[in-house]
Amino acid sequence: MATDTLDQSVLEDQIAGQVRRYTVRLAVCFIVGVNALFLLVLWGSGVDLDQIFAERDFFDPTRDICLRMAWYKPAGEQDPVRLCKEWINLGDLAGRVHKFNKDLQVVKGTDGKVYAKEGAGDGRLIAVVIIVVLLIAGGMGLQRHLIARYRARLAAAAAKHA
Repeated sequence: MATDTLDQSVLEDQIAGQVRRYTVRLAVCFIVGVNALFLLVLWGSGVDLDQIFAERDFFDPTRDICLRMAWYKPAGEQDPVRLCKEWINLGDLAGRVHKFNKDLQVVKGTDGKVYAKEGAGDGRLIAVVIIVVLLIAGGMGLQRHLIARYRARLAAAAAKHA
């Protein structure tokens, strides 16, 4: 009877070791595979991350020198306003000319000041984030399923040989 429990304990330890090694191999494969799939989706979507996460460049009269002005019509207003179209940033050592982003919408606030508002995005970044969440959730679920199936097969094989 003591040898049966000892054999059972050794068998359980052996199965636990095999499951642990399988789990590590599976996790590494999923990390590499899901990252490759994520990069493929990101490349396929055509999202320009440099443009999305770039620091917005607005004219600041305290640190910039305006080179060219232009008339812009704020949304919902009759009269156009004159804004700086091109400027040099005194803090920029490269000395490049900064330009007003055409994608920005000029709006007049309730306080009478003019503001630049980001236009609506095209939704590709949101789609990429949703795909990433689905990849992670699907990978975690698949990993749990495969580990449980592997553990059940090992237990069935052990019971068959016992």
